Amino acid sequence: MKTQTRGCRHWRLTVCCCALVLGGLASRPAWPACPKLLMTAGLNIHKQTNPQQAAYWGKTVGIQGFMVNYIVGDWQTNVGTNPDSGTWKLLRRFQSIYSRQGVTDNFIKIALYKGHDWHDAKANQDATRNLANAAALAKYAGLKGLALDLEPYAPTWGGSAGGPELAKTVEQEGRKMGKAMHDAYPGMTLIILPDVLREAEHEQKSASDWASTHHGGYSLAVPFVQGLLSIPWSHVVIGTEFTYSAHAERIAPFMQQASQRFHKKMEARDELGSNFSIAPGLWPLGPNAKDKSARESPAQFKRRLQTAFATSKQYVWIFGSSSAWQKDGPLGPKPGPVATSFPQFLDAIHQVRAACPASG
Repeated sequence: MKTQTRGCRHWRLTVCCCALVLGGLASRPAWPACPKLLMTAGLNIHKQTNPQQAAYWGKTVGIQGFMVNYIVGDWQTNVGTNPDSGTWKLLRRFQSIYSRQGVTDNFIKIALYKGHDWHDAKANQDATRNLANAAALAKYAGLKGLALDLEPYAPTWGGSAGGPELAKTVEQEGRKMGKAMHDAYPGMTLIILPDVLREAEHEQKSASDWASTHHGGYSLAVPFVQGLLSIPWSHVVIGTEFTYSAHAERIAPFMQQASQRFHKKMEARDELGSNFSIAPGLWPLGPNAKDKSARESPAQFKRRLQTAFATSKQYVWIFGSSSAWQKDGPLGPKPGPVATSFPQFLDAIHQVRAACPASG
């Protein structure tokens, strides 16, 4: 009992300290006291939609939601509108099975693996339709919404995709895409990752032209997000990647800076309300797709997770890195041992969640 009391006091102290650092960011009357823990990667929905896997992720690991891959891989993927299709049935079954194990807050993750050409009006129209259909699917299946991964794995925000002269067009198309998704699922939560404003800002300050040379950079992502956020979303969450390796004491300031960037960018339009939040990303296991070892110690992970929980409004998320969180996971590098300290990482998740005053 004394140990539990000390833990609660430590949690309250952490929350108070972080609230002082974050100021306005920590004011959250419309939000639950505890954020939920999400994961991206780590799961193959086509192979792991069963009660055993749901129990593993929900009870053993302690995950409360996934950004689900392999449903809508990119903007070119059209899931259609037929509830009797295999994809629609699979996602609804996944949500039903996993929610029973506490994995309730799931999102369709959509990435940019194929890039996009903003000069192509038909490609813009098709992407708008496909994103709307993805939102309709998320609503039908009972998911919370969509997670848009705006990292340009192929040129989307510069280079062959278009230059600064297309900024106004990209903003207009972003607004159209946002409206189409919102019309299909008015109550959805929209997750955007990474913090594209920071990425674009970093590129402008960098002496190296590596980003624009390799994937076109993030320049046009800024007007796109401006258009996207002009829509009255129920909830908007920005998932940060620059917190992957941040020391615990830097997470709260980094989140505050991210919030300030978005509010400053949108302040003239006053379109970011109280239902806007920053979700810090962590990457504790699996340095790369062929390695399941730890990137930090369990103690370091626990401190960072505590800080993330204490400063987040709605979500904290973990990059799952292939099957680093599962001995016999389907994503590789191959079935085999996880990190030797893996049980301590699981303990950290359960301890941090249990210490949260309104954990669920």
